[in-house]
Amino acid sequence: MSFLSLLLNSQPAQHAATATATAAPAESHGPVGDIIKLFGQFGVDGPHLLAQVVNFSILAFVLYRFAVKPALGQLEERIRQAEQLQKDRALAEQKLAEAQKSAQAELQKASDEAVRILTEARNTAKQTVEAAKAEAVAAAAEVTRKGKEAIEADRRQMLNEVRGEVSRLVVETAAKVLEANLDDALRARLNEAATKQLLTK
Repeated sequence: MSFLSLLLNSQPAQHAATATATAAPAESHGPVGDIIKLFGQFGVDGPHLLAQVVNFSILAFVLYRFAVKPALGQLEERIRQAEQLQKDRALAEQKLAEAQKSAQAELQKASDEAVRILTEARNTAKQTVEAAKAEAVAAAAEVTRKGKEAIEADRRQMLNEVRGEVSRLVVETAAKVLEANLDDALRARLNEAATKQLLTK
């Protein structure tokens, strides 16, 4: 049997005691007696009211101690948990915003780096192509120059050979033609003139 049941069961006995007390014309003195007399003037049974106040106070204390106080504690704990959850949520949102901002900055940095690398690669490729073109043009020009020089050397050599052969044939033919008709002095002058002419060409 609980304390509350005992308390409620004890109320009839208290009612009987108060009824007996009111039935007895005992005189009360002091402040309590004055209060009881005051309540009696207004038609209120003082001892009965006092017993009810005591019972209500005990009941209120029991309810507060075993029902209201734990409920308030649980409510405060729930409120504290809710506030903590709110703080955690705000902190998580802040961290998420910072992470998004950092990720955006990293993406922008990576994009700028990629653009820079691509630009450098294009510039390097352009310079390489231009250098290769210049080298090819220089090589072609060198080959052309060497070819022209070889052709010119071959042409000069051929001309020299032709001139030499023609001169030799001319001298020999002239010598054969003139050998019979010219004297030695004239033949010597003709040979000298032909030799000078060949040397000047």
